[in-house]
Amino acid sequence: MRWVTRKRVSITLVAIALSALGGCDKGTAVVTLTASQLATGLDSGAATPRNFLAYRVKLDSIAMTTADGKTAVQFLPASTTVDLAQLVDVSEVLGAASAAMDSYARVAVTFDYSGAQIVVDDGSLNGAALTPVDASGAPLGQVALSSQLDPHEALRIARSGTSRLALDIALAASNTVDLAQKTVTVTPMLVASALPIDAKTVRIIGPLARVDTAQSSYDARIQPFDGQRIGGGQLSVAAGGATVYEVNGVPATGALGLARLSALSAGSSTAAYGSLNSADGSASASDVVFAAAQVLAGSSVQSTQFDRICGVVAARAGDTVIVPAATLTTSAGVNSYLTRAASVQLGAGTALTLPAQGSATVGNTIAQVSVGSRITAFGVASTDGAGNAALDATAGRVRLAASGASGLVGLQGNGTLMLALATLGERAVAPLNFLGTGAAASGDSNPNQYVVTAGGLALANATAGSPVEASGLVAPFGATPPDFAASTLLDQTTIPALFAIDWGAAGAVSPFASTGSSAIDLNIHDAAIGTRHRIMVGAQTIDVTTLPSDVLIVPNGASAALVFAIGHATTTTIDDFDTFAAFVSALQTDLNGATAATALTADGQYTAATRTLAANSITVYLND
Repeated sequence: MRWVTRKRVSITLVAIALSALGGCDKGTAVVTLTASQLATGLDSGAATPRNFLAYRVKLDSIAMTTADGKTAVQFLPASTTVDLAQLVDVSEVLGAASAAMDSYARVAVTFDYSGAQIVVDDGSLNGAALTPVDASGAPLGQVALSSQLDPHEALRIARSGTSRLALDIALAASNTVDLAQKTVTVTPMLVASALPIDAKTVRIIGPLARVDTAQSSYDARIQPFDGQRIGGGQLSVAAGGATVYEVNGVPATGALGLARLSALSAGSSTAAYGSLNSADGSASASDVVFAAAQVLAGSSVQSTQFDRICGVVAARAGDTVIVPAATLTTSAGVNSYLTRAASVQLGAGTALTLPAQGSATVGNTIAQVSVGSRITAFGVASTDGAGNAALDATAGRVRLAASGASGLVGLQGNGTLMLALATLGERAVAPLNFLGTGAAASGDSNPNQYVVTAGGLALANATAGSPVEASGLVAPFGATPPDFAASTLLDQTTIPALFAIDWGAAGAVSPFASTGSSAIDLNIHDAAIGTRHRIMVGAQTIDVTTLPSDVLIVPNGASAALVFAIGHATTTTIDDFDTFAAFVSALQTDLNGATAATALTADGQYTAATRTLAANSITVYLND
């Protein structure tokens, strides 16, 4: 299968000042990769979205070319494995390459699915492994994508300037899961853009090159996806007084953290999280800088002393925690996905740090690791004869990350919510074992009555029966209720919604009641509607065929970055548009009475009262 994608893609803005690259007639191009759509995989006929636990494919190459194809810039010197499931909440910097002054119009990306590991959360402990297939059911191998940038948003490289290019794999639009057959049908949707279309955190991973304490910055070579392959270029990461650090397991803030970073030897591992913007703070496409909010370095990222396991805790017994669907990175830097649940042994000597902690760890204890915690544990890994992995962290450490709790509101109290929990730590609740989480057996967490403290967060729209998504930390083990402390909370008015509908293999020649420059009226009574016809707002699903009137899809006027795409199955091309009006005009031309639409996905904000989806992005597949 070859998919030629004419699309604009999204890039997240991160604050990184890029190193100057040689050549008076050259500039720098920095490229990022993310995966989008809040439901990462849609099951044909399923009432709820199924998230991928792993989506590991080989990324063989990424290159951009000028419109005439005479000039090309490569961003990866060698192939590397990427887990797209880990890029839903972050945008990864792939490289910063020297590029000749010109206007670049096309991006070519090649994936290899022949050895892919794709696992979907089917509600079991370890999930269901899937075989990737194309639309005809044949196993996938190498897939080459070519994305044509919008001509009004070509990537322009200026002399000594730094421009950015964002790549986005739209997972919900690209994948349909069939659990009965244990397959995932892949119709890849690649979006590329010289403009940002989201506000995700940007991550830069790579070996330390040098530290400039006078300029409050450090330089790092680019080594994406925790791999051993060095990417293209070198970046200068700007750090401020509020930047938090964890260096060799010790947290600090500002100048103290930078000083500890400067004590590390060149080649030490670093990972910076922040935002990418132009040097003057605008969203222009040139002279971008990276401002770091958090920096991890030394053995807090990788060392020869520790192996590390990352994942979500599914159960705890004493000081042993169970982590299914985990990623293991050995002290030699070898990264692998564990198909069986791993055990992590904690102890009195296990140090613990909290999310973005910037001061001493006094008061932190291993009790703060509980069911639903997202952890990175450092220690010594081993595997028994049956292939079960274990990590001894009794002389190591654990770093917590913010976890998520999603469900429907049962009761609202004074600064608290009781949820019917759907997911915890982005995992389905069914395989989680809450035994021992309570101060007494009667106080163990109950996923049907899960108590979330919201502090001063607004709860006016978190009404009974409505969906909420909280981010924060689960309560310490053996201390519930309450079960979860939220630091942020989204309700039915702010949770991103995903609309997915299909019209079967034959498609529909008239899927819309009307189309205009300001709205699309989607006909919910079309007899051709297939197995997917739902809007998902967090834990809430809405079957659109049961609504009293059609769904209206409009552009999200509150969003500064929109993207719309039309895919053509026969010609294997994708047309991308920057404006809703241009998208609709092309769609009206394409739907000429002979061509049929086979599928549509849209994400944005859904208003139930008016049955309106204010879309940030829309993808439509046609059978031409």
